[in-house]
Parts: sequence; C-alpha cells; structure tokens
Amino acid sequence: MEDHISAVRIANSIMLDKRFRGHILVEGTKDLKVYSKFFNREHVKLTQTFGKYKLREAYSILSQRNYDSKFAIRDADFLRISGNNKYDENFQDDIYVTDGHDSEVMMITVRALEDMLSVALDIDALEKLEEKLGQSFRNWLFMLAYQVGCLRLANKRNNLGLSFKPTTVDGNRLKFKKFICEKSFTIDLDQMIHIVWEYSKNRGIEVSDKPTIKARYYEISGGDHASLEVINGHDVAEIICILANVGVKSKNQIFQHPNNVEEALALSFDRDKFRQTQLFGKIDSWSRRNDFETLFTE
Repeated sequence: MEDHISAVRIANSIMLDKRFRGHILVEGTKDLKVYSKFFNREHVKLTQTFGKYKLREAYSILSQRNYDSKFAIRDADFLRISGNNKYDENFQDDIYVTDGHDSEVMMITVRALEDMLSVALDIDALEKLEEKLGQSFRNWLFMLAYQVGCLRLANKRNNLGLSFKPTTVDGNRLKFKKFICEKSFTIDLDQMIHIVWEYSKNRGIEVSDKPTIKARYYEISGGDHASLEVINGHDVAEIICILANVGVKSKNQIFQHPNNVEEALALSFDRDKFRQTQLFGKIDSWSRRNDFETLFTE
C-alpha cells in the first residue's frame, strides 16, 4: 500500500489540512515514535512520507506551491561520508538530518543507550561482560557495527548487489549470529561476507563475487571515515540483542527483537537528550525564524 502513496498525494493532504499551523515531514513510522513527543501536536502535525526520496519530493512540491510552514527530518545515512559529491554544506532547504548516521545513532550519542541498559540489564552482569571485553558495552557495540557499516558503504559505493534487509516487512532478517562469535563477540569477516552474499541472492540483482566484495570492503575500512557516520542503527539494534542475550545472559523482552531495542532507545531519548543534539539546534532556529513559539512541548 505504501508504494501507492505518492509524494503528490502526501503534499495534497498537507495543503488541505487546515487544522495545524505547520507540518513536519519524517521518513517513516519509526520516526513518528521517536520525534512526536517533542512537538506540540495541537499546532503542528508530523507526516510520514514512506522514505527519504518521497520526503524530498513532497517537500519540493510544497515549496513550489509556496507552502512555507514546514520542515523535514531525515536520517543522514552516508550523506556526510567523505567523497560523497551529493553533500552540500550550504544546502538551503529546511530538511534537517540526524546527528550521525540515523536516529538510533543520534540517540546513543546522548547516552540513551546507557540509560536503557541501566534499567533493562543486571548491572553486575553488564560489568562482567565489559571486563571480559576490555571495553565499554558502547565502544564494543560501535566497533562491531562499524565493520558491518563498512560493508554497507562498500556495497553502496560499488553497486555490489548486496541486501541487508528482508524483501517484505515480515521476511527473514539477516542473521547476525551467524557471523558474530558468541564467545569472543568478534566478527569473522569472511563469514560476514558469505552470510550477506547468501542472503542477497535470488533477488533479481546481480551479486558480485566474494573476493571482489572483500576487496571493496578493505578499501572502505582502510579509509578515514567518521564512525558515527558509518554505523547503522538497525545493525546497532541487532548487535545489542546479541551482546545482551548472550554476553549478559539477559531474559528481558527488550532484547528478544531489534524492534524492541529501537523502541526502548526511543523511550530513553527524552526532551533533555533531544535538546543536546545538533538536530534540535537547527529546528529551534527554524522556529525562531518563523515566530513559531508553540512548536515544542515543555
């Protein structure tokens, strides 16, 4: 059904809705859960656009129609990675990107992870895991997620034909447990490439051979890329589940599915944390320029 909702239809619905003083475009349902609590919904409405491409198109249509009481929030993805010719520091549209790769990474930068873990995990068991790793839970998580992120970036840069998500909403997820060792909690690169390669087959896209994929991975991993721009929130959630379930031996339902982890992070991401982000600063500047004193909730 989402495929049949066009950007024109989204823009039309916003133009026709006179109940609100302003509108905020976001990519999807997840973003509604993350951001809705920060805005005064008596005066502004958040609308999902089913992806960043429709978000940009709907925003452009509204601009062409001289509808100015709007801004958009999108995941940065790999936008700020060095060498991306599409990135423009002087971009003028009021489309604001997350700190870091996406909303989950942004939430973790302001300690939403630590707050979630302090409630959901046994602290003594967590400390034992960190002692074994010789690193904090957060640092080890980022180290693993960075490796997966490098494979994602290599795929994007070189059109390797790899897939990292199910073909349908309820389809089989990529099984991280097949390439993350449950004893050392390290990634076997060859195994990761093999598992992702197998997961990507029979999708109507040619998949590169494994030696080529490995070579392109090393090109990316050898680069000087900011970790927070490479790490992907979905990978973070998957890895948190493994570290919590296997490493800490938690039985908490939060760690039984990555979607639960993403929701728990969103719950930990309160107004004070949101106000620490660069994203908030950009939106706050928009509200001041547009005399929109009632944009935020208290």
